[in-house]
Amino acid sequence: MKNNIENLNNIFETELIKELLKFEIHKFSKGFKFEGNIAEPGAVPIVIKGSINVSKEDKKGERFTVYNIEQGESCIIALDAIIHKTANRGQEGITTEETETIVISADQSKQWIDKYPSWRKYIFDLYGKRLNDLMQKHEIVSEQNSLITEKNEKIQNSIKYASRIQQAVLPAQEYMKQILPEYFVFNKPRDIVSGDFYWVEEKGNKLIIVVADSTGHGVPGAFMSMLGVSMLNEIINKDVCHGANRILNELRTKIKISLKQTGDKGEQKDGFDMAICIIDTENKTLDFAGAYNPLYLIRNNELIEIKADKMPVGIHVKEKESFTAHQTNMKTDDMIYLFSDGYADQFGYKTKQKFKTKNFKKILLDIHKENIQKQEQILNDTFETWKGGNEQTDDILILGLKIG
Repeated sequence: MKNNIENLNNIFETELIKELLKFEIHKFSKGFKFEGNIAEPGAVPIVIKGSINVSKEDKKGERFTVYNIEQGESCIIALDAIIHKTANRGQEGITTEETETIVISADQSKQWIDKYPSWRKYIFDLYGKRLNDLMQKHEIVSEQNSLITEKNEKIQNSIKYASRIQQAVLPAQEYMKQILPEYFVFNKPRDIVSGDFYWVEEKGNKLIIVVADSTGHGVPGAFMSMLGVSMLNEIINKDVCHGANRILNELRTKIKISLKQTGDKGEQKDGFDMAICIIDTENKTLDFAGAYNPLYLIRNNELIEIKADKMPVGIHVKEKESFTAHQTNMKTDDMIYLFSDGYADQFGYKTKQKFKTKNFKKILLDIHKENIQKQEQILNDTFETWKGGNEQTDDILILGLKIG
């Protein structure tokens, strides 16, 4: 067992490896079944040898593979259930060969999230890998035209699981309620999964808030959003002293490298439109930078637009060396809004025209004195009335924050 655990050295720090070495090894023969219809799981396995196939039953009673847990991996469904205090529903695991595991209790896993950065990264990387697995299955099944009708439901099941994974990597509402005074998030994907995402983190006396719009929507947009969240975690957790524009600069560099963007004609121009603000809660200051997406600040019944640079986080023909840094003082009762362009770009059922930025600004001015919950409700009701019988044009994300 020692050798198998020490093979995880490239994943976990030395202190965590020492912890793992204390656990008892559990051996299972090929074909051993782990039942999934249980209450909130009390533990999660790490496979140190062999593999486990995780499957779920569809409405017709047929099982489809969700993913395989290979050596060095764990069950993301169990981890997600522990983190969000939910029950496993319908999935089961079967060993595909002789398998060895160690079992981490739910309480231990939760403690490690705060104690070991590598454990947090391990869980996040599993979320990303499982989403990628599901997207690949979606593409494979889509190409099988002769089986498209039969397979469609299974594709939807997979994408719904992808949506659950995507939601899991967004900031937990419990965490946001702890660090943000008064806020709302109006998040309305066009499809099951979304290219829009938000990211919130507290570092000392600073609140870092990001709202982003990935290239595309649906499955491609969701994959880009996962990439964005991963890179933000890496950038901001590495250096808490980053300014908002420096974060965008570093993120742009990472996107270019990851997507192999060189500026050649015909290559993909994937990236993000993004707004990022850093609020110093002690000094009541705001640091903002934007890639196409501005920030709206409403104070004394006046909407102040802090403009973004007209370039994305990604390759761009007219990109500047650096995104622009904007600093301003905050006052009690200020309202801040970060958003993607989906709301303003929605076509109306009656007018066949876009809602437009002018009307979006007006509705924010009209509602900014309402309580946070009512603001979100009015935005939703107005959108649904405007859209009517039309299809939703794009993903929609609006984050509103009141300064206390």
